[in-house]
Amino acid sequence: MKRRPERLSFRFSERSRYAACLVTAADGGLVPGWWDLDGTGPRYREGSSAESTATQVLPTEDGRLLRLRGAAGSGRHLLMLSHPTETADLTETADPTETADLTETADPAGTDGAEDAGERTAVEARGLRLVAGGPQDVLALAVETDPHGRTRVWQVRPAPLRLTDPVALPGRVGGLLPLDATGRRYATDLAPDGRYRPGLGRTDDCRPVVLDLRDRTWHPLASPAGGRVHRLLLSLPGSGALLAAADAGDGRLRIARTSLDGTARLDFPEGLNSLDGAVFPLAADPSGERVALRVSRGAQARLFLYDLADDLPRPAELAPGALHSAAGWSEGGLRVVYATPDRPADIVTVPGTVAYGRERPAHPAAGWKDPAPTYASTATSASTEWFPTPSGTFEAVCLGDWRTASTVVVALHGGPEGRWTLDYDPVFASLSQGGIAVVAPNQRGSTGYGRPHAAAVHGAWGVPDLADIRSLVRTLTEHRPPGFEPPAVLGVSYGGFLALLAVCADPDAWSRCAVIAPFLSARGLHERATPAVRALIDRHGLGEPPDDDLGPRDVERLAHRVRVPLLAVHGADDPLVPVDETRRLRRRLAEAGRTEHVHFDCLEITGAGHHPLQERGGAELTDRLVTFLAAGLPARRTAAAHP
Repeated sequence: MKRRPERLSFRFSERSRYAACLVTAADGGLVPGWWDLDGTGPRYREGSSAESTATQVLPTEDGRLLRLRGAAGSGRHLLMLSHPTETADLTETADPTETADLTETADPAGTDGAEDAGERTAVEARGLRLVAGGPQDVLALAVETDPHGRTRVWQVRPAPLRLTDPVALPGRVGGLLPLDATGRRYATDLAPDGRYRPGLGRTDDCRPVVLDLRDRTWHPLASPAGGRVHRLLLSLPGSGALLAAADAGDGRLRIARTSLDGTARLDFPEGLNSLDGAVFPLAADPSGERVALRVSRGAQARLFLYDLADDLPRPAELAPGALHSAAGWSEGGLRVVYATPDRPADIVTVPGTVAYGRERPAHPAAGWKDPAPTYASTATSASTEWFPTPSGTFEAVCLGDWRTASTVVVALHGGPEGRWTLDYDPVFASLSQGGIAVVAPNQRGSTGYGRPHAAAVHGAWGVPDLADIRSLVRTLTEHRPPGFEPPAVLGVSYGGFLALLAVCADPDAWSRCAVIAPFLSARGLHERATPAVRALIDRHGLGEPPDDDLGPRDVERLAHRVRVPLLAVHGADDPLVPVDETRRLRRRLAEAGRTEHVHFDCLEITGAGHHPLQERGGAELTDRLVTFLAAGLPARRTAAAHP
């Protein structure tokens, strides 16, 4: 099946001239890709070194590329530096989807694939992540967090490639926001108890601090008058402004503006805080006068351009879709990472954002295409729809017409703290190409619909959300023509747990079930998983077993009720959900009289982690998954056409 390359893990350099990402190769593996956005016309190239979803790619401001590979849970990393625009063995390509060859070298990290000649060094550090920034002679910053929640911020230097001059902090930190153009001073959120989380939960545990990389010191950010800063959101060195999540003493969290040194009062602009949805600042223009805002409502996201002086947000010329958190704004314009269900994530230049008086080169370098075109609008065949539940309604992303399609797949997201959006999903795209409709619900437990909706499953995994899915399958069946096959169900991680419960609860309501990295019960996972997963379960609470017709939500206990064809896929090296969960499922199905390779298949993918479809060999796995979900499709089409 023909696929468009999928791109993930986008990063921009400090001043947004360069960008990099990971790109799916023909075999389903990942290779690095990078852009020169503001040179003699935007340029794009790909390497052929074999990477994984654990690899971090970061472009430096001088055009080089940093890659950080880590072995899960080991603390061992390989840091590599190459110069893709000058490597003699890297050929220019006219088509951004073509792969250029790199010099073949030995791979100390044990990853197969070609490598480019460049500097590399082994690093022993836990929780290491690369961050764009640093003084002029520094390539980037590296943030290390040890198992006790303590942080060190390193400077990454070349010749020889190394980490040096750390600043030590007594807790976990969030993003690093530059406070000046020298790359010396940064602001961040510090959680002294070591429990920093990316969201706005537990804001009382965080405090803003300032790092000085030259002096290797840190100190609290001066508290502005008239309120309290909870989280830092975006710095605007060009104008000396800072955006933060704050309150004015009333506990009501809003977006506030203050100065970078924190000496000014907190200002809560009315226009900025009047937007309907969850607002996230993506990037500021070089002058610090305008800010790009992502405004999310449920499954949809819109881009707004906000003028600080006028306190006026204006919608950008992009149709609703998915806006990733990576963005960059240089004199060449605002670049965002944008996707729709029909279109994989890519870098898009937003109209009306090029610096005044600056014209882009009329003739880019020979042999290249502009990989960042301007899109005034993007049509999509996807939509969102609201479905009734026992307690109200929930939103779902729909591809195709589930009322008339011969085959419908209900897709359940992981988490449970997750949600489906108008993003690109290669499995959904493959199903849609085959004429299969997809309904991807954001049932109770999903984020993006307020705290009560997300918190409904706390202490009750597989209870209110399962009730929503049972209601959904009844609605789908009632509104489809008689004689059509029941919907199939697909679940990933937590969604796999929920999908298995769904086919146990209503064996006759479904036609088949596919699960990826599933677990069988919250209590069992708590006993067998890593400390990080156990902490997530503890935060939600195990709760008491529900007193209903299904009883405790344990698939091992209920597996005898599975009567539909079942396919389970699990990475043998999954660090989040142990592969033993799928092995237990296999044993229980066999004990219940089901025959492997006849009634069910449980696939263990050697060398794969929690996302086997996104790793090498993932293309073949995706094809097998889609074939399984579409089984019998031609016959049903014939029957539907000739009643």
